[in-house]
Amino acid sequence: MDELIAVEAQPPPPPAWAMAMPDRVGPERTEHRFEFSGDAREYFRIWVVNLALSIVTLGIFSAWAKVRSERYFYGNTRVDGAPFEYLARPWPILKGRIIAVVLFGSYVLAGHFGWKLQLGAAGAIALLTPWLIVRGAAFRARYSAWRGINFRFVPDYGEAYIRYLLLGIPTILSLGLLYPYVKAKQKAFFVEHHRYGGASFAFRAQPGQFYPPYLIAWGIIVATMFALSFIVGMLAVGVAMSGDRGAPPAWLMYAYLVPLYGSYFVVWAFLAAALGNLVYNHTDLGAHRFRSTLKGWALLKLYALNTVAIIASAGFMIPWAKVRLARYRADNLVLLAAGDLADFRAESRADVDATAAEMDGLFDIDIGL
Repeated sequence: MDELIAVEAQPPPPPAWAMAMPDRVGPERTEHRFEFSGDAREYFRIWVVNLALSIVTLGIFSAWAKVRSERYFYGNTRVDGAPFEYLARPWPILKGRIIAVVLFGSYVLAGHFGWKLQLGAAGAIALLTPWLIVRGAAFRARYSAWRGINFRFVPDYGEAYIRYLLLGIPTILSLGLLYPYVKAKQKAFFVEHHRYGGASFAFRAQPGQFYPPYLIAWGIIVATMFALSFIVGMLAVGVAMSGDRGAPPAWLMYAYLVPLYGSYFVVWAFLAAALGNLVYNHTDLGAHRFRSTLKGWALLKLYALNTVAIIASAGFMIPWAKVRLARYRADNLVLLAAGDLADFRAESRADVDATAAEMDGLFDIDIGL
């Protein structure tokens, strides 16, 4: 257990001259690696207090707990030596969580009065979802900062309803074949509506680039299901021919479900790595670019060990798992700067709309749980 608790040893810091002169990537770009300096033991103290107070207050303190956790992870994530900042207040987050609980509660309660009422509640929630997605993104961007400059998300509710609601209709009619296309359009919407320091984010990936990862994932799952069905079917025939005329033994069901869910886990890890790289490697911030080098096998081992540790410790290894994941993601993300990052300072002052900022204040919510 001591080996699990211990955070991987960090390499020695580079000399001062190396920190002052980042690696050059080509003749015009400078490489700035993301760094995460959090410690599992340090975060565990924050996490266990958050958990205890959230339980005692019946979940009310969870909003304050989120602020404390986010500030820890933001503050320990750095680019070019500067940490990120999380500036949100707990009250808007609590308001967002109350909205989420009310919506979910109304859906569950409607089920006790008939399926028609529950279907109506589900429809109402679906109609609210794009608005909530936009408000949540605007909230998180507004209260996230780097080098004293806040990010910004420009709302476009009409486009949000098209990409997060209306495109669901052809996706269903196509039996899911349009799902990668829809995910690409949603990622593009989310990226392209963010701003930082007067510069816009751009998304260069095409919808067709989302199909290979999803098709490979679907193909592996379908092949696994057919293979397991054949193997378990043969085992069932063998059991029947042995003279056992009773109900099929329970181990046959586990022989099918355990490998099937295991394949889901493996495919999910590789798909997360592929999509993460696809999104970051095709995202620009003005003239600057990103490079993501997530590896499927590394992410799979990370997820697997984290899952085993959390289950074996009855959840008390969650802080250790979160720190490991944050460090791995930071270690595999690079900002490829095409100029001086300090230029954002001069542009940021002209990019603030006071009217929009005041309107945002009326609807501050964080719907993310």
